[in-house]
Amino acid sequence: MRRRTLMKAAGALGIATAGVGSSQALGDNIDLSALQEEDGADDEPDEEADDSYDVDTVVESTPENVVWGAIDPTKEPVETVASGDVVQIETISHEGILEDQPDPEEFFTNRGIPEEEILEDQVRVHDEVPHDGGGPHVVTGPVYIEDAEPGDVLEVEVLDIDFRVPYGANTFRQRKGGLPSEFTWNDSEVLEFDLDREVALLGDDIEIPLDPFQGIMAVGPTLTTGRVNSVPPGPFGGNIDIQGTGVGTTMYYPVFVEGGLFFTGDGHALQGNGEVDLTALETSLTPTFRFTLHKDAEQMDWPIAETDDDVLVMGVDPDLDNAMEHALREAISLLVHQKDMSPAEAYRFLSLAGDFNVSQIVDINKGIHGKIPKAVFEDGLEIDPQNLGESF
Repeated sequence: MRRRTLMKAAGALGIATAGVGSSQALGDNIDLSALQEEDGADDEPDEEADDSYDVDTVVESTPENVVWGAIDPTKEPVETVASGDVVQIETISHEGILEDQPDPEEFFTNRGIPEEEILEDQVRVHDEVPHDGGGPHVVTGPVYIEDAEPGDVLEVEVLDIDFRVPYGANTFRQRKGGLPSEFTWNDSEVLEFDLDREVALLGDDIEIPLDPFQGIMAVGPTLTTGRVNSVPPGPFGGNIDIQGTGVGTTMYYPVFVEGGLFFTGDGHALQGNGEVDLTALETSLTPTFRFTLHKDAEQMDWPIAETDDDVLVMGVDPDLDNAMEHALREAISLLVHQKDMSPAEAYRFLSLAGDFNVSQIVDINKGIHGKIPKAVFEDGLEIDPQNLGESF
């Protein structure tokens, strides 16, 4: 896998974006000293890399192509694509159109955004689409992948991300977030981006690097589960909110329904681990994905993510301790299936080399994600989608 350079773009504006003893104790193919090495050679350009691609399908975020507040496997697909296709999907942010905010024109212009920079489709969704789900998010989809069936694995590569607007909003809301008893009022702030320098401007003297990703990437839940609130993540993915899952990330999902039914939304310009005040820096993005279907794969039970440097597992539960246990079991399972470790070997490895972080504490089901570093394995750790498997 090769990470593409962040594309700095606001599509609506026409701006281009976008030691030895440890090794022996754990196995001959593991070198924990690699965790302490400088990146060095990894920063050198890959002369043989070919990151070019053609977009096969564009899905617009028109009112008929979105769902507001839910992930709905009963919704008629908005596009049908084949395995291997590259699909660009427009999304819009929910910030600026929710019921506790004025209409988008008033919300954004009152915060210094020119009216011509407000997305027309965001205004149309506000005016035309019923907010009839339990969550705040506007999600685009579903995209139907030909031949996808329950039991398959769907691979989703994040090839590119374009900014549709040069600003984003952060809102904390009354009695929500990580400190609900202390912050008992609503407050929204809109931050402008310097897309040339790839930063968001927080006040006069704070610049935060942009690191865009989709908070929601999901396949359709089972038909028996049906339409679900867009807030809590689940086995289908959804509102996972894991920092760093932008360009260059590959997601792997269990398929639960015919066609897979991929949804995405909840664009984030950046987010801190924990997402503690309730929201990230919410913005409207256009991600570009490549879908690859893996037939006859071992049944997996939870999504995983892969970047150039790490494999990421996730655990979710209303209780943060239980979410940590879930993530740990998923990490052990991955190492058992992908590296032929015993559960005890994997447990020890993760205590020495794993990196577990709080993804978010605000999405009903709290999230933990665990990073398994690739560099410590002499033969690497590239995911085999046919052999992900269920929990050990």
